[in-house]
Amino acid sequence: MASLLTIPLELLIAVSSFLSTPDLGALRLTCKQVEKSLYEWFSKEFFTKKQFMLTEESLRVFIDISKHVSFSKKLTHVIIATNVYDDLPVHLRDSDAAARWVTGRRDQKTLLSTGVDLEMLTEAFQNLENIQTVGIRDFNNHKRIRDGPSASWSSWGATTVHNETGNRLGFSRDQNIFVPRLFQILLRAVGKAKQAPPEVEVLLRHGFLNDTAFHLPNFLQPTVKAVLQNLKKLILTNAVSVESVAVYINGSSEVRCAGYFLRQFLGHTPNLTHLRFNLPRHEVSENTNFLQWLSKPAVSQGTLPTASLEPAPVTLAYLTSLELGQFHTKPDTILDVVAKFSTTLQELSLWKLSLSESDVSPLTHSPLYPKSNLWIKVFAKLAGMQQLQLNHLKVGQLQQDGLHVNFKAAGRDDAPLETVRDYTRPKMDSFLKELIDETVVKWPEHVSSDEDMEDDGEDGEEVDEDDDDDENDEE
Repeated sequence: MASLLTIPLELLIAVSSFLSTPDLGALRLTCKQVEKSLYEWFSKEFFTKKQFMLTEESLRVFIDISKHVSFSKKLTHVIIATNVYDDLPVHLRDSDAAARWVTGRRDQKTLLSTGVDLEMLTEAFQNLENIQTVGIRDFNNHKRIRDGPSASWSSWGATTVHNETGNRLGFSRDQNIFVPRLFQILLRAVGKAKQAPPEVEVLLRHGFLNDTAFHLPNFLQPTVKAVLQNLKKLILTNAVSVESVAVYINGSSEVRCAGYFLRQFLGHTPNLTHLRFNLPRHEVSENTNFLQWLSKPAVSQGTLPTASLEPAPVTLAYLTSLELGQFHTKPDTILDVVAKFSTTLQELSLWKLSLSESDVSPLTHSPLYPKSNLWIKVFAKLAGMQQLQLNHLKVGQLQQDGLHVNFKAAGRDDAPLETVRDYTRPKMDSFLKELIDETVVKWPEHVSSDEDMEDDGEDGEEVDEDDDDDENDEE
């Protein structure tokens, strides 16, 4: 009769995949042969990608893993989450839980105020031979299928805090100090560790990375320069708003420079091949101002004054993948950005974008004026860009002036409208022509479209401004 020690390894792994994490641990402890057989598969699932937080216990485990002879080689993706002990009064089950919570909160504050978190991160990163991605998140991955539909991959140590105190650690919503500081010390730690991972990601669902996070004063640049020079992929959930800086020329005219520090930051990343921006929906003029700068052709440094009020436009000569998501802007702004990188661009994603001809936050059109479908015009101009040779195009959950934009099902007039289109070559021109024919705006009853009269009479839907779910979050 076959046993766990005699069945093929593929079957043993298949059986193990149905076990919860505690049961899997018990199975690995049954005997050395089972542990050895499952070791490669186990280490790949549990130690390729790890999430930590800024507490001494969590970072100590990060250091221990980085010193492990095998696990350190498996670890390629490190996430530092924004977990914090809440300063507000919390209800705890007993005095012991209260003492643990207060101690943990004090220890975390000291860790941050003394810079010990930077030292511990540096020590951990310098031991990782195969680090590829470093990132920041303010949420847990809820795709831990092994332990049931409600299980999640949380930061190491967060579950222990919950078990000991009965209270869960939240995620910091301090977009002015905590999150920008975390971004900067993460880059500094990687630079001090002499590492240069090709991917940096900031995935946030409860806020945006403040523009001040990208400020790199001269004394920091030597530390992070190699990191930025080697960067190939930059994923950001960020804001580009102009904060508390108003520069006046001759006492009258304001010089607006949305995303000033991000512009300087991108000037240090000449080798980017993949770039994503998820910007705040309500900052329409700021987003447009920043994207207009991004679309400008690069100029030689000698043509700008030494102390220019606006950083020089970047080249990004190797950019092959561009993702723009979650914000409002004008059609021409998107087209100008795509046109600038059209000679190298191979992949384009337009996700949860809303178009408007106005600089203000989009509202439903007045019933007195018929409106045209702005997205049809965008797709037509993309199809007309001769230098643009896309291999992949994804568009989804689009909006126009606060109204939903959907797609007819190909060849099925009676089918429900679709919200997403995702296409990979070989016939990109044909796909763009299909989008032109099948893109419809869900006009309210009192508004008619001069291009989509067949859709007149459908009820409009309000845009849910609180929907921060990002389908582009890659797990």
